[in-house]
Amino acid sequence: MTTKTPEKQPSTSSSEHIESRIKHIVATERPKVPYEHPDAKMYWHLFKQRLIRLKMKKPAYDKHDQQLQALFQQQTDLKLLCDNLAKYVTEAFCHYSVWDHSHAYYPGRPSQQSARTDAVEGVSRVLPVLAAWLYFSHESQMSGLDGQRIDVVKVLSQAFLAGTDPKHPGYWGVLHDCDQRVCESADLALALWLSKEWVWQHYSEAEQQQVSRWFKQVNSLITVDNNWHLFPLTVQFVLKALTGEDCIDHDKYQRIKVFFVGDGWFRDGAKGNYDYYNAWGFHYSLYWLDQIDSNFDPEFIHQSLSDFVEGYRYFFTPQGLPFFGRSACYRLAAAAPLLAAVDQHSSAISMGEAKRAFRLNLNYFIGNGAMQYGAPTQGLFHDDGRLVDNYSGPASSFWSMRGLIIALYMGNRCQLWQAEESPLMIEQQSYDFDIEAIQANVKGIAETQEIVVTFKQEYTEQQDPLSRRLESQSYANKALEMLLGRAERPKNNLLRKGITSYSSKMSHFF
Repeated sequence: MTTKTPEKQPSTSSSEHIESRIKHIVATERPKVPYEHPDAKMYWHLFKQRLIRLKMKKPAYDKHDQQLQALFQQQTDLKLLCDNLAKYVTEAFCHYSVWDHSHAYYPGRPSQQSARTDAVEGVSRVLPVLAAWLYFSHESQMSGLDGQRIDVVKVLSQAFLAGTDPKHPGYWGVLHDCDQRVCESADLALALWLSKEWVWQHYSEAEQQQVSRWFKQVNSLITVDNNWHLFPLTVQFVLKALTGEDCIDHDKYQRIKVFFVGDGWFRDGAKGNYDYYNAWGFHYSLYWLDQIDSNFDPEFIHQSLSDFVEGYRYFFTPQGLPFFGRSACYRLAAAAPLLAAVDQHSSAISMGEAKRAFRLNLNYFIGNGAMQYGAPTQGLFHDDGRLVDNYSGPASSFWSMRGLIIALYMGNRCQLWQAEESPLMIEQQSYDFDIEAIQANVKGIAETQEIVVTFKQEYTEQQDPLSRRLESQSYANKALEMLLGRAERPKNNLLRKGITSYSSKMSHFF
């Protein structure tokens, strides 16, 4: 089989041409993030929240783990897979949730934030799945995998009212600058928007004002200068759609566009990486802004996603992806932008190819144990502490559900379920091309079904043979983490350690 270069992608480029395309982004001073610099008062707060977590947590819910894994090992209908995955997640959420579904204490390693913030993530990152299933099924009640009926509308309605009520034990709290809950507010707002016909529209005026008041906190808060700008924007778009009140911060949106470097790629902040946050962060959020308000900058949002997918579609194999960057535990969301592009009628990818990439990605990871105790594991397959960033907690991996959320949302409208699958590019041919905007080469070898992405520029010169590896947590830090309930793990972003080449065989992670 001969090597083929994709259309619109140059196979070679001079270093001078690459350098001419490097975009300089003016950096801003990074704000001091409290949880990154804990003092004695914060350590005491963390310890108290750790004790509350121990009191509130429930036994690990493994009732359907083997059943789900076996299902994803089969060449099963995608609609059935998505429906069962949503039910698996919902049933476990009802098991772990407390205080009228406003918090959920999942088992797993803690983040740098408090155990209570981790429990907010256990709700914020799961409710969009419930809301998307509601949109998909148009049924208020779900029949769980154990046969029990779950009132999805009631769960959602209670969660929003409890979480936004200062007098309720499940109150989500007063937000502050660089608060993790600012990030979580975006997923909560999305869930509210997706379920508006069943939840928001049935609230009284006083209840709507209560919910809106909590979300409006994001309007005056400082965030880190990277993809985080998209979180308050999502909240503001939802509030405008639901209440008519326009608080959209256009400066934040323009800053996001400053991070755009071409070929569909964004740098994650002025000094950030190019990694999979483009897939499950930037383009995911921009897709929802476009869905909430289709008249807001559609030309840029559609074209940038289409340009991204034009090259990104070559990353997918039947077994694995060339992973690079942080948050590897979000791996199930890798195909989210492919589905989003299809929904936006992009010519860069067919429905059949997007469907195949999405299904195979789920089959590969879930079929090899990526879901456990009702949640995506903190790793690639089974739990792997080396791959859990310090900002990630027990429920952070639910960002992995972002592909599922889009599939449930657009599947009926776009005939995703009925479409015939088309072969992935690696199943058709070998290829070799550059993505000039991020100075990366993509090489696919059809005979071995392997894809290698190699960056042509070092991220850091401060490295040695022992630094270019995944480090394990020390016993001392593990003990401290268990005592305080605060992450004390090594930073294992291989891009920042000096690794420049990544294979879909994912050998770096094993």
